Amino acid sequence: MVFFKLIPMILFNLISLFSQPIFWVVMLIIWFQFRRMAKLKSDFFNVPEESVLRPTITATIYGVIGGILGSFILVLVGISVLEVGVQYLWILAIAMMLINQRFMCFAYAGGIISLVKYFFGFPHISIPQVMGLVAILHLVEALLILFSGHLGAVPVYIKSKDGRLIGGFNLQKFWPLPIVAMVATVVPNTETLTEIIKMPDWWPLIKAEFLNENDNIVYMMIPVIAGLGYGDIALTTRPKEKTSRSAFHLSIFSLILLGLSILSANYPGLGILAALFGPLGHEFVIFLGRRYEFSGQPKFANPERGIMILDLLESSPLNLAGLKTGDIILAINNIPVNNSYDLDYTLQFAGPVFEIEYLSGDKKIFKRKLIKREGIGKPLGLIIVPDSYGHPYLDFSKGESLLKKLINKFKLKR
Repeated sequence: MVFFKLIPMILFNLISLFSQPIFWVVMLIIWFQFRRMAKLKSDFFNVPEESVLRPTITATIYGVIGGILGSFILVLVGISVLEVGVQYLWILAIAMMLINQRFMCFAYAGGIISLVKYFFGFPHISIPQVMGLVAILHLVEALLILFSGHLGAVPVYIKSKDGRLIGGFNLQKFWPLPIVAMVATVVPNTETLTEIIKMPDWWPLIKAEFLNENDNIVYMMIPVIAGLGYGDIALTTRPKEKTSRSAFHLSIFSLILLGLSILSANYPGLGILAALFGPLGHEFVIFLGRRYEFSGQPKFANPERGIMILDLLESSPLNLAGLKTGDIILAINNIPVNNSYDLDYTLQFAGPVFEIEYLSGDKKIFKRKLIKREGIGKPLGLIIVPDSYGHPYLDFSKGESLLKKLINKFKLKR
């Protein structure tokens, strides 16, 4: 198959990115984001700060794999960056971020620019190309969310709709995305080119709009580094279940948008469908996720008896003993434990080795285990679901936009 001949060219272009400074700048930004989340977790729960080296390397590996897959899809569809207007996408995305940070997404910027193009004839972009790029980037994001979105989930305390404090997980992931973009150009004499691969007649699925089909159109590959981010919250399910559902919804959105983009390339009058579905479909995906999380039954609520584990540090002796998120600790050395005060008091007299009784898993199977810790007074690396005692919590319902924050800051200075 002719597309297999393109794989070495794609890999060669991607490898060349590792020697470019911009790649390491993106890596530094991603490392900083993981560092910020680790510090937030440490400060909020008063636990040792965990290393961010492994999550950064893991995100990079997944990002490179996603970049290879995304590059192949971009080549298959035939997206030409010269007809996308990347500068317009970035300018509008950054401007919309001032209104709300979640609006910094090409689904919104691409949809708005495409609508302006459809009704007013400018800027100089191709609607199918723009929305096709948006669809492919979100499809890659869906795959990255599916396989790694749950890794490194940060535990949080929030208030439920009935006013109770409950536990949950803030899902924040960042991936460097090295991709190979296509550039369509006209070459007067193709015989002067040393490496040229004859593509099938049906290719590309989205043809270059601003070039004459009778000309010698040649597609060239250029390596580009991008970054993808994912933000969500898990309250009614475990992080893995939440990311699987989010990835499914996002992939359906991406495939429908890609289909509309290819359709509008053959029937230009249908470009408005792709332009509208981009932002509206993305909003619907977010609506489904939030509705499920904030209207469902909280999974990490304080039990009637015992204390529930929300999260464990990797170095925690409980984690090494096999305890997991959602397990309910009932007693330590036969002494009942029903809140954070009981836990702290009992651990003072527990010694370096103690027995723990707990209910394991969703089926709540009763188990006993001996726990070994480094010494008396050493922390267990345990974060429990909030109990009746006062705990700080995060408020996700009253997020201020960056623009509003800047205005308020200016007012305070005045």
